[in-house]
Amino acid sequence: MDRKQQHEWLMRTLSLQTPPVAVKYLLEWSEDAEWDLADKGYYRPKAPLNACQFVGQARHHLRKVVATPDDQVCNIGALVTGAYPYDEAMEHGEIAKKDGSRKTPELCESMFQTLPRIPFSDVKAIAFAPLEKMEMEPDQVIVYGNPLQILKLVQGYLYAEEPRFTMTTCAKYGVCAEGMAQAYQTGKPAVGFPCRGERVSSIVQDQELFVTIPYKTLPDVIEGFEKTKHLLPTPIPFGGVDQEPNFLPDYYLTPQAKKRRG
Repeated sequence: MDRKQQHEWLMRTLSLQTPPVAVKYLLEWSEDAEWDLADKGYYRPKAPLNACQFVGQARHHLRKVVATPDDQVCNIGALVTGAYPYDEAMEHGEIAKKDGSRKTPELCESMFQTLPRIPFSDVKAIAFAPLEKMEMEPDQVIVYGNPLQILKLVQGYLYAEEPRFTMTTCAKYGVCAEGMAQAYQTGKPAVGFPCRGERVSSIVQDQELFVTIPYKTLPDVIEGFEKTKHLLPTPIPFGGVDQEPNFLPDYYLTPQAKKRRG
């Protein structure tokens, strides 16, 4: 599949409400590069924005955006995407202390010392676009959906890769840290909870989760999904909380249940 086909497959197969967002980390940046991207329809924001807002612009308004460190306003998003230095204040979790994120100063420090982050200055700019509109080879694809939609993608990834999926979160920051930075750091899909900033400024709904998928693994995720889609059919018929689960195959049953079923 090319990117347009992948985009259409994700939208159709998962019945997504919003399109997948492609992310490209640009390791070089110059005036010529900016003009080249401008010719392709990418624009820099007029005022600094949150990293999650760039995702939201691509996701909800189908825009093609490119952001440099100067275009980021939130120092958490900038920190974890390599646009802000891991200085003494960050190392000691001063923001977490002021927010009251943890009970003790030590926990605040540990929280920041364990944040996933892209090394400072490794990335010079980041481009965002709906997957079908991204001309460059993406580094990541971000999908927002309900728990069932995200579960299906995780199941697709696990099919040929791992026995279990490990999710990690500080429960304070969202797609910038627990999605983009985490997937960049590990090279594996990352599932997370949208943060307050996303909910305020990026049109995220209460029922939504996100998964950030390294683009190189997307073909395997799609293949794994196709191999496992019978496990989570949609729509799933409601059986009732008091109804005996007759849909379970014989190999799922306990000895007592097999005897009862006869």
